[in-house]
Amino acid sequence: MSDNMIEETVKRLLANEVSRELLTAVEAGAFAGALWQTIAESGMTKILCREAHGGIEASWPEALPLFYQVGYTQAPVPLAQAVVGQYLASRCGLDLAADTVFALAAGAQARSLVWTNHGAGTPATLSGTMTAVKWARHAHWLVIEAAGQLCLVDANGPGVRIEPKADAASLPADTVVLDQAPAAHALAAGIAGLSRPLEVFYAATIAAQLTGALEYALDLAVQYVQDRVQFGKPIGKNQAIQQQLAVLAGEVACSYAAAATALRDLPAIHQHSAPQAEFSAAVAKVTTSDAVRTGASIAHQVHGAIGFTYEYPLNFATRRLWAWRAEAGTSTEWAERLGEAFIRAGSEQFWPHLTARTLPCGDASASPAAPHAAYMPAARSATHV
Repeated sequence: MSDNMIEETVKRLLANEVSRELLTAVEAGAFAGALWQTIAESGMTKILCREAHGGIEASWPEALPLFYQVGYTQAPVPLAQAVVGQYLASRCGLDLAADTVFALAAGAQARSLVWTNHGAGTPATLSGTMTAVKWARHAHWLVIEAAGQLCLVDANGPGVRIEPKADAASLPADTVVLDQAPAAHALAAGIAGLSRPLEVFYAATIAAQLTGALEYALDLAVQYVQDRVQFGKPIGKNQAIQQQLAVLAGEVACSYAAAATALRDLPAIHQHSAPQAEFSAAVAKVTTSDAVRTGASIAHQVHGAIGFTYEYPLNFATRRLWAWRAEAGTSTEWAERLGEAFIRAGSEQFWPHLTARTLPCGDASASPAAPHAAYMPAARSATHV
């Protein structure tokens, strides 16, 4: 399946299925079951998986339109989580149903979990509390990265209690309490240069979602200033407003470049090395999350009071931007990881690793293993994905 076919399929499907009624129903607590089944039947959740598991072994850049369009349409489904979960399962030989719902937990969310090994023949267990786990109440599996381990935990199994909560977008962001919950499957990703794969995959996909929602806010703002007439002319004719929109467009462009690069650096299903993935994912999450602060502010300044009303579509986009900005690690957390890695390595390692787009390891004498290809920004579709 070509990039254009994937793009057109997901764009058409979400444009036809995502409505204001669906958005408000999900915010009220429902699950978009019919839309989720349609997405699963189209093969989107398993797009990266092995062919033997029902996938097409696509690359991460080929899957970019999925994450982008979820952001652009504010589709209330855990598609990014499912793509990541299915990919990790397929890498480890697991063939899960296409309509399986995943909730992901990594980084600060899972840092306090206690991993306990019980010897051969008995599964390890996890105990502790995780907060703001997106879509946990609807999940079949929890994908958890904790204590250097990556595993699947049955979301409806023993030792798992889910307390429904909501994020800024009124979408599920639940508290998950584990009490000796067994790890049903260990997921050994086996990717050199990637010690915490779930964090990296999660951050890169959410960065692409943020980019889509930012561009939607830009498109709304551009249309509004063309339609809104004041003193006999559209307000978009005012240079001050044009300047603000140019800043917003710049944030969208930078976010797209960062997210596309992060996805390009992730390993496909048969690849076993990803030396640039963590660096690029960190940069993408910092870039897109920081762009939300500037971009949402400009979009609302251009719209004035109407942009804050629940009836106007910008309201839905802005609240998702705020919620996704904090998902998969905040910009502060990722920026600290970048800064700490370079500080530990010392000044001599700064430029070689920066130009190679790799994170230095703990050994300050270590240099990038090999020169990498020069950075080439991903080409962008004229239809803005």
